[in-house]
Amino acid sequence: MKEILIPQVMDILNKAGFVVSSRCETRSFDLAARRSEITVLAKILHNIDGFNERIARDIKRAAFCLLASPIIVGERKGTRFLEDDVVYHRYGIPAINTHTLYDYFVEDVHPYVYSSTGGLYVSIDGERMKDAREKKEYSLGDIATELGVSRRSVSKYEAGGTSTTIDIALKLEEILDEMLIEALEFLNTEIEEPSSIGGVEEAASSLEKGILSMMEEIGFKIFTTDHSPFSAVSFSQPKVKILTGISKSSEQMVKRARIMSSVSQVTKSKSVFVVNGNIKRVQIDSTVLIEKEELKKIRDPEEFTCVMEERIESGRKKK
Repeated sequence: MKEILIPQVMDILNKAGFVVSSRCETRSFDLAARRSEITVLAKILHNIDGFNERIARDIKRAAFCLLASPIIVGERKGTRFLEDDVVYHRYGIPAINTHTLYDYFVEDVHPYVYSSTGGLYVSIDGERMKDAREKKEYSLGDIATELGVSRRSVSKYEAGGTSTTIDIALKLEEILDEMLIEALEFLNTEIEEPSSIGGVEEAASSLEKGILSMMEEIGFKIFTTDHSPFSAVSFSQPKVKILTGISKSSEQMVKRARIMSSVSQVTKSKSVFVVNGNIKRVQIDSTVLIEKEELKKIRDPEEFTCVMEERIESGRKKK
């Protein structure tokens, strides 16, 4: 089922004007996409219950490093299909079906309903509600009586930030003759630092730890990632991101380098692979290859960047 979903999601994002990466085939996310200032990392699952806390941590780390918004696209939650135009959440990450994805990004139609413990809910525009109530000269008690809720609940609706059931919201709109249900802006564009952000000490292997320690020593700030196409994101300046892969030379390395190249173009990043061993070429697509022994001779981020730029320029001349 996932094999059918991924092309559907890519097609929707392309129709919406996104630049879409190739499929990443990693546990943390399946693809990256960018339109203007919006960058999305998408995890695509048949059943969103398969999205666990570990995967959430991994995609949040990658999203933080790449200034992206994580999102889950799926078909089912447990034994039930995800409802159209309803936003679900798994570990703080929004989850929607392809219908909602299409409406939101292609048609610019926002959902209004979200799923939470106990059912489906909507948010009320408290300021508009208060204006409408005062215009009709209703008291909080009047509204509470009509709705069959407490006066305190009505007060909370007006204060904002409180959700209610769809039935209550529709009845409230009928009483006040006003559109009060707010559209959901579920895509989190304000990237929060995860509670656990990986440093060099959390590298997955001794090889990665050794090479990332070398990069840290020459002046890079390192954020490790788990189960991503790249081992870490390295920063020499706040806005200069370098997707950093590490491994010995192999067919798997070549595959990862190509995926990293695709993701880097989408996320406006640079891409480098530090190889433990000899290399026969210095670039795979837009991913620069550097031998571990070469890295030992580099003194600072500026020299590292110069090596990358020279190899990129050399690759352009050969085309």
